[in-house]
Amino acid sequence: MRNLLKHIVFLLLLSGSAWGQDVSGSRDPLDLKRFPFAWIEKYSLDDRFLPREFVVSSVEKIRRNLRIERKVRISATLERTTYRIPDGTPRAEVVDHYIRLLGSKELFACQGRGCGRSNLWANDVFKMAFLYGPDADQYYLAADYQGHLVSVYIIERGNKRIYAHLEVMKPTVEISFGLNENLTERLAGDGFAVIEGISPRADGTLPAEAEEVLADLRERLNIFNGQRVFVVCHLYGPASAELLLEAAAGCSERAIQILNREGGPELVAFSAGPLLPRARGAIPRLELVLPHRLNRD
Repeated sequence: MRNLLKHIVFLLLLSGSAWGQDVSGSRDPLDLKRFPFAWIEKYSLDDRFLPREFVVSSVEKIRRNLRIERKVRISATLERTTYRIPDGTPRAEVVDHYIRLLGSKELFACQGRGCGRSNLWANDVFKMAFLYGPDADQYYLAADYQGHLVSVYIIERGNKRIYAHLEVMKPTVEISFGLNENLTERLAGDGFAVIEGISPRADGTLPAEAEEVLADLRERLNIFNGQRVFVVCHLYGPASAELLLEAAAGCSERAIQILNREGGPELVAFSAGPLLPRARGAIPRLELVLPHRLNRD
């Protein structure tokens, strides 16, 4: 009996070493905290400053050509780390983990089919076929973090294995993304536009950097003079919908205080809280809505 127990322990240790250990020479990029009990299955570091592309939009394929609406071409090093997530972990928990780490520095995020087709991310963007999975089960986040460009792609494959793939680029020079450079065009054309560079807190307050972003937009909204523009705050978290709606109301009203100026549009606060989700998922955000443009033919 004792020998049998020893054999079982040996097999468990062997299984743990085969499935739960980091690949040799790997590390957590920028000391970003990994998801609990995850391990690194693939890792590479290219410290040469070479031309790279950093994706800050969804992807699609038109005929045979890959189309990326927005990407940054830079000279940078590249560190790639692929984590395997423990079996049985809800994918939403992994997504929430990286939103907490990088959400405040978000440049772009998408979820599910809003990201495009998973096989394009796996085969064309990352060139790692094993990252392919159902389109509905993917998430992508791009962020500007500590002078580095960081992206994370999370996928739950058909076999229920979950991977979190991180890419970290260190540019030779500081990159300016021109946040919200086409916001007024998007608002006028689509009838709505998420304000980039703003991640409201769960209690509805806005970080100092968010207030700076809003102040920079104030004058540009003058082109909507005489029109009604709704300022909508989306919040998510463990609190009840009622509490989140109340916090979102304060968030929208504070944003209007900063955006309001003579000669601009009539700004109307709207509390969406956790309601009215879109394909980009449960990501806190501020959004401008021009209702009459939504109803155009």
